[in-house]
Amino acid sequence: MPQETARFYTKSRRFPKMIGRMNDGSRIPGGPYTLTQVGVGGAVLLVMFATRGLLWSTGEILLDILLTAVVAFAITWLVGRLPMTRRNLMFAFLGAAAAMFKPFGGKYQGQVIRLTAPHVAGGGARVLPPEPSVSLVNPPPPQDAERSLPPVQATQPRREVSLTPPAPAVPAHRPATGLERLLTQVNSTNR
Repeated sequence: MPQETARFYTKSRRFPKMIGRMNDGSRIPGGPYTLTQVGVGGAVLLVMFATRGLLWSTGEILLDILLTAVVAFAITWLVGRLPMTRRNLMFAFLGAAAAMFKPFGGKYQGQVIRLTAPHVAGGGARVLPPEPSVSLVNPPPPQDAERSLPPVQATQPRREVSLTPPAPAVPAHRPATGLERLLTQVNSTNR
């Protein structure tokens, strides 16, 4: 009967898989290492050896190898000091990268939301005086049929209308943040 290994993890405690010994049973220097540390350390070694001639070099091959080993070991050690969470580190980095490339306003039903810039919706109105030849207050009565009616008097006095142009608009405060734009937009529609 083959031997089976079962692993059970609870939400309160997570036991990482560790790599701590060589094939012959001797301990790995600086170990034991988690699988994340081994993956990050290997990636750092690969990137540093691939970019040695292109991005950096001291001019001495042995010094470059020593520098690569020290940097890879330091980064591997730092990754081991990261706190363990229930979230996979790879998914955390992928989520951060995806958040950087999403649109600022978000999406709704697959469409990118574009917020219009807030603007002042003001204006003015001018009332022109009536032409001098036409009198609207006391029109002359017709000549033929309605001579018996008394003349119509205005019930309200005429208002004086100012013909001066409206005062120039005061420049409005331009919102700087998305929250200020949203509040300005909501306040302008509630009036």
